[in-house]
Amino acid sequence: MNRVKGEPNEVKISPRDLNIVWGSDENQWEINHGEGYALAKEVMWFEVKATYRGAKAGRKYKVGFNISLDHDAHGWEGSPVFMMATVGFSSDYNWKKLYIKKDLQKTDFPNDYEIEIPVSARDTTLQFGLYEIWNGKWKKGLRIHHAFVNQL
Repeated sequence: MNRVKGEPNEVKISPRDLNIVWGSDENQWEINHGEGYALAKEVMWFEVKATYRGAKAGRKYKVGFNISLDHDAHGWEGSPVFMMATVGFSSDYNWKKLYIKKDLQKTDFPNDYEIEIPVSARDTTLQFGLYEIWNGKWKKGLRIHHAFVNQL
């Protein structure tokens, strides 16, 4: 696939630009703009979404989040986290079931999630997120460093 001159091949979306459900609740989330992370302090409803408006029709992108687990993280083991992505504001979502491994070091998560923008797309906005809202367990210690969009 040919890259367009001047179009970024890699975009990082900072935690301040993410839509984090309950993100303004200091009991559940710590948002540190200086060091650039969002930390789940104690959450039951985990929903973090990113939006990227610079995608182009006919191109393929890798999307995800750069995350890590703190040493005292709990509640993530054995509970699937779902990655969801869509183009535009359609209800046609792509879902992927993922698991966060204990002692996860800073990494891209997932590192293989790709989405293609149809050539015919009028709205090329990429929307994607991580969700764990079903198991009813409290979770803590997941640190989100940024979301990413990489043109392939």
